[in-house]
Amino acid sequence: MELANFSLYYRYSVNENAMGAVAYRNQDSAFCGSLVHDFELNLLVVYEVEWDEPAVQHIQGLDKSFQLISVSLQELQEGLMNGEDSMIIRCLLNGDLIKDTDGRISQLRRDFLRFSGSLKEQKQFIGFARFLRHYVDTKTHLRHKNMLDAYQSITESLRCWACIELIDRDIHPEFAVWEQVSGLNTPVRKLYEELTLSSETLLQRIELVLLACEFSVLSRMADYSAPLMRILRSRKLPWTIQELMLHPAMEPVLEELPLMIRKLSYRSIIHEEAGWKESLRPGWDHIRYYAI
Repeated sequence: MELANFSLYYRYSVNENAMGAVAYRNQDSAFCGSLVHDFELNLLVVYEVEWDEPAVQHIQGLDKSFQLISVSLQELQEGLMNGEDSMIIRCLLNGDLIKDTDGRISQLRRDFLRFSGSLKEQKQFIGFARFLRHYVDTKTHLRHKNMLDAYQSITESLRCWACIELIDRDIHPEFAVWEQVSGLNTPVRKLYEELTLSSETLLQRIELVLLACEFSVLSRMADYSAPLMRILRSRKLPWTIQELMLHPAMEPVLEELPLMIRKLSYRSIIHEEAGWKESLRPGWDHIRYYAI
């Protein structure tokens, strides 16, 4: 299907209220289990706000089957930020822009590729939050002698570390993260090989990686938590965990936020106090957090 024909189909068949659309042509016709690869063509349609369209539709038209993905602008921005939906990212970055009503889709793509504004800092923050969750899970599994679960968690933690290393170098993590870091001068790839290929016992390998994580990543906890630190310093009144979890900037890390707060407090990077003017009930006080 030629792009011109696809654009024509879009013009007459997709809701006119859409602010933009991107057509992504898959170069590999072999099915490998991923929907973005199963269809020769994928059409990403972006709306200003949430619209009454199914999120995913499989369509036959112009002698071709293709996948139609509908997202709001906010969903697209969140997907680019958290990096979890590789299908949407691939369509946007590698597809052909066939409609862009006011230029915001092309601007969003340029900003994403250049790490414009606070994007880099925010992605580092999200990556570190995920790293910390897997790191703590590893230590918990070791404490309970769940060796295979500890191995799985530390592997995930290393992958998050690899993503952080890429972001530090202004490289967006993609599907094959370990291939991306293979040519970089970074310890994380060597640690991954030590974890998976070393002749040491499984416990020794996991403990080695935990030690490396402690010195190489956790030592930069304050730097990678910059968005959270900025919020904590934004007012005189310290924050409760409930208030922080309601803050829009914390939405991508809601699952990890309580853990991050406690780790930052434990390391005295942030501070806590109780009994700030109000009380839940006699003998109960909110713990509030602040940064100097």
